[in-house]
Amino acid sequence: MPTAPSILIVDDEFGLAEMLREMLREYGYDVSLAINGRLALDILKERPVDLVITDMMMPVMDGGELASEMRTSETHRGIPIVMMTSLPAAIPRQDPRFDAVLRKPFTPEHLLTTVRRCLDGSPPANDSLPALNPRADALKVRDPDVSR
Repeated sequence: MPTAPSILIVDDEFGLAEMLREMLREYGYDVSLAINGRLALDILKERPVDLVITDMMMPVMDGGELASEMRTSETHRGIPIVMMTSLPAAIPRQDPRFDAVLRKPFTPEHLLTTVRRCLDGSPPANDSLPALNPRADALKVRDPDVSR
């Protein structure tokens, strides 16, 4: 029996990370959480993962620093990394540290499409994909730290 792909979600916003974990578990993924990049590196030393999804802005070690550390590590450099951000100019689309960028808010369908593409090695999803579900606007993942 094949094992479920493992995903590490790195975000200091626990409510968002927990919501993403539950959503991805419903689709059969094995999901772990870390609240910053330093703790993510500790988890990566203990167990392999197939994909890292990280927020950009976090205390201790942010998502950019985490990605840089992973890309220089012999052990972790091949793990796909998806960056989540609500800051439009924070990450250029061609940043070589990241395999894909999810700009908040994003739909569950967009998250799942991005995860699947990164895990199977397909080209990264366009981060402005329209929702596949007409109800998706009600389900958009928003950054609680950004006022609207």
